[in-house]
Amino acid sequence: MSGRLGIPRTAAWVWHAGPRSIFGLDAVFVRCASGTSPSGGTFDYAANYRRWAEQRGPSVIPWTWLGPPASSDGAGTADLLCDIAPGRPLYLVELQFATPARQVVAFARRVREREPAALLGFSSFPTRTEAHASGVPWGACVEQFDLGLPQVYTPAQRERLLQTPSPVVADMAGKPVHVAVFPDSDTGWLESARAGVSRHAGASAWAVDQSSFSTWRRQLSALTAQDEREAERSPGRRAPGEEALLANRVIAIVQAHLDAGGKLGDDQLVGDVERALRDGTA
Repeated sequence: MSGRLGIPRTAAWVWHAGPRSIFGLDAVFVRCASGTSPSGGTFDYAANYRRWAEQRGPSVIPWTWLGPPASSDGAGTADLLCDIAPGRPLYLVELQFATPARQVVAFARRVREREPAALLGFSSFPTRTEAHASGVPWGACVEQFDLGLPQVYTPAQRERLLQTPSPVVADMAGKPVHVAVFPDSDTGWLESARAGVSRHAGASAWAVDQSSFSTWRRQLSALTAQDEREAERSPGRRAPGEEALLANRVIAIVQAHLDAGGKLGDDQLVGDVERALRDGTA
């Protein structure tokens, strides 16, 4: 892990695959539901997530799908996610098609009610323009979530990530960016991943399910060692958006406590904020 705020520097995504070694990577993002259903067709996402969690413990981060072709019920999707994977430091959701903005808001609010200390991330198209073309409510996503995991899956998307200034970064409005790549669809994926690790909050690849996993796992994990050598030459550097992320996390913890009827001086609130601050400066 990066040691700050529970965001892994490197990770692999899981759709249907069962537990296996992720040696060299910080984490694995495992799908645990599909909207308000724990299954997709005949595949039990919830059961597969639990198998991963039993074998790999805290390195397993849950993700779910909101909107078509699954349910667009934001609160229901959030409840199922938290039921299947309670007490996690980070929750992720993917959106690819037209979903009402109010349901995105309902999803984020319900997760924060149930897991006020957790971070929330969304994964979708890499830019506002692409997201809007498919009906994804970009503005609501950027406003409600703590970080974005833009899917940089094609050479054209990679160009937009790497250009200066980058529309991918600009469209996240200061929120941290963790770059999701697809080695099987872009031969230059390593450039995108390197940018994610060295300039942003990290990088992850799709997917453990691919036969190429054993090859790109080693390539992705090697980026962390390279970046650590760079960090030794620039001590104290922080990834873009980390300060805003920490501030947003503290605000979310306080707001959830007040919404539940608590007061600003409560010991529980003070303890939760202190833990968030320790995580953010580790």
